[in-house]
Amino acid sequence: MRKKILVKENGLINFFKSFFNAKSQGKESQWLQRLRKADSGLADIWSDFDDKVSKNMFQQKASLEKLGLDSSHIDKIIKQYGLKNI
Repeated sequence: MRKKILVKENGLINFFKSFFNAKSQGKESQWLQRLRKADSGLADIWSDFDDKVSKNMFQQKASLEKLGLDSSHIDKIIKQYGLKNI
């Protein structure tokens, strides 16, 4: 039987912070491995979330550039979190 994880609102915020901190340090794979040990299903969901965030940021960047608008803020986020164009 899978281990249940109960999350309160504050715990969820801390969960997101810990992921993005690990991501900014280039350690998201270790973070996901620890999560996978606790709950493999949640780790799969979180990995999918990570891919979707990356894809979305690059789509926003392309849309801004297509419109001739400044994308420097998104560029900073992409660099800070090491997002990869999927």
